Parts: sequence; structure tokens; C-alpha cells
Amino acid sequence: MKIGIYTIHSAYNFGAMFQSYATQKAIEKIGFEAEIVNLYPLKEEKNNELRVFDLEPKAMFTYCYAKLNPNIILKLKRFKNFHLSMNLSKRYFSVDEIIKTPPIYDIHLVGSDQVWNLEKGIESSLYFFLNFLKSDSIKISYGSSFGTSMVDEKHYISLKQLLTSFKAIGVRENEGVEIVKAATGFTSKQVLDPTFLLTQEEWGNLASERIINEDYILYYGFDNTEISKKIISNLKKRLGLIVVAVSGSVFFPHKVDKFIQNAGPKEFLSLVKYSKFVIASSFHGVAFAIHFKKSFVSIKHPTRNSRMESLLKNLNLINRQIENPDVLLELSERDFFIDYNDLNEEIKHQISESISWLSNSLIKSFKD
Repeated sequence: MKIGIYTIHSAYNFGAMFQSYATQKAIEKIGFEAEIVNLYPLKEEKNNELRVFDLEPKAMFTYCYAKLNPNIILKLKRFKNFHLSMNLSKRYFSVDEIIKTPPIYDIHLVGSDQVWNLEKGIESSLYFFLNFLKSDSIKISYGSSFGTSMVDEKHYISLKQLLTSFKAIGVRENEGVEIVKAATGFTSKQVLDPTFLLTQEEWGNLASERIINEDYILYYGFDNTEISKKIISNLKKRLGLIVVAVSGSVFFPHKVDKFIQNAGPKEFLSLVKYSKFVIASSFHGVAFAIHFKKSFVSIKHPTRNSRMESLLKNLNLINRQIENPDVLLELSERDFFIDYNDLNEEIKHQISESISWLSNSLIKSFKD
């Protein structure tokens, strides 16, 4: 049985790469053949490889800085190599190309990531509802996300029409379950991000060699607020360690001891694996801190916090979301560090449930 995966897979950011890779590998571990539908427009390729020039002064400065920086060039090369390591279909340069000649699979699977984000209207996401496939095509969703805690009711009629043809619907957030129910009346399943479907050992084996030879606090994310700055300062004061930052951006907004500009996906894994403590303002920063059993704190996003909150609530870690940085100087050692012995059973249980749901959905959908 061959599964085609429709997802956001080619963007040069850690989350997109890891969730795509994990979805493919998880399906293969269950025992099926899987490949990612390689929709990769030339515009996106040019953006990834710094071949888009903008005359706006700030953008032009960033472009020139990145183009002349060997670390950025190395980072792009590392992302490209990781992308090519996935099992990709033939390349499609546009959605229209796929619509005219849809790929043939036993099952078409969409997700994870914010594939159902409707902020720009439902028309911009139609591809990820697989509405171009024949009516007898088998479609399921794993970990699809709306990217928000609610959607405008004006989309309900369209959502019901689009999701009726899905054999099984797995969404990434608790709020996603509620959105699907409200819009369609259907019962969906909240499942873990696909990165949880691979083991700590599997991610560790994928990591590059150690990059920083001394103990360090790792910061990963994009937050430029004063809260973020104060968290960095207070953790450095409490732990007495250097702070190493990695980001998807060319520049980093806060003062740290080391900013790793050339990290591709494998280097990111190494930085988390060998860290002593993690600060994350991104979902996958938190996810990989948990994968590698690291103590961490997360920084709340003002509007897009649903997937982070779902994960932390489900694993009884919501107290790791810090809004008052001074708390970090006051917590007892017991509350400051995470004892994963208390969490392992719940994490294993939820991983097992997600793998079982995916496996059963694939098998049942095909048999039906």
C-alpha cells in the first residue's frame, strides 16, 4: 500500500522539515510505503536559495548580508540536503499541475502543520482539502491544524462540504477537534505532532556531532519581546551557563553568547540534544526539548498559541509557559527542573494512542 503525503515540506524552516520527515518515517515504520507529494514552486525555491531581490532598504540589507555570509550559505545547503533526503515524488511546480494530473496513491494523507489555516480565506487552502481528487479516492488527515483556536462561522458550510469525503480526520490541537465538530458535526481525533512518532534515539541518531563543547542554555525561536530578553537574563543568572541561540532568521534580536547561523536540521537536533536547558518561543522548540528530555520554558505567542498550549496541557506541562520571568529566580529546584520520570508514562501513552490511531485509520480506510 502506497501513501501520498500532502504537506508543507519544502520551506527552509525546522518545523516544516521535521514534521514532513517524521510523517513519512512514521508511516514507513507502520509498514507502508510513503512519499511526500513534491509541490515545490519556483518562487519558493528562489526564496529558499536567496534568489529574490527586494529594493526595500531593510530587505535589501538583509539580502546582501545573507548573500555574503558563508554561514548563511552553508545553512541553506544543509536544509537543501535534508529536504532531498526525504522520499519525494516527482516535482510539481504548481497546484494546477497536480489538479490536471493528480498523483495516484492507495491513500492520500494530508497534514500535519497549518495546512488548514483559513486566515487568507478558504480558497488559499483548498489544495490541502484534496478537493481535486476523484470522489472514490481515499483521504485521511493526520495532525492537520487550523493554526488558531477558532475559525469564522462563514467557513462552516465549505468545511462541511470539503471534509465529508475524508475517511478519518486527525487534528493537532484540542481546538481543532472543536472546530471540526462545530463546522461539520463530525468527530475527529486530537493526535500528537508527527515528530513524537519517532523515538529519542531516532532523532539523536540523525543529529550532527556536538557543536558547543561546554555546557549551555539553548534558545530557539523568534520572539523579540522584553519578556524573552528577561527570561534569557534570569536563566543565565540562575544556571551560570552561556546562552546559545539558533533561529530561522538571519539576525537574532537579543544579546547572547553565541548565535549559530549555519545550523541546518541536523545541527538543530545536535544543539537540543547536548543542551542543559532550553528556552523556546516556537512549538518545535518545545517538542524537541521534550523528545530529548530537557528542562525547558516556553514563551507564549500573543495570538498563535493553541498548538503549544494543547501539547503542554495534554502532557501536564502547562506550568512551563512563563509569563513572569522573575519566577525563574524564585522556583525551587524541584519545580525549576522537569522530572521526566513523572511524565514518561503519559508521554508513552499519548504516543501509543497517536500511532495506533494512524495505523488503524490507514488500514480501516483502505479496507472500507
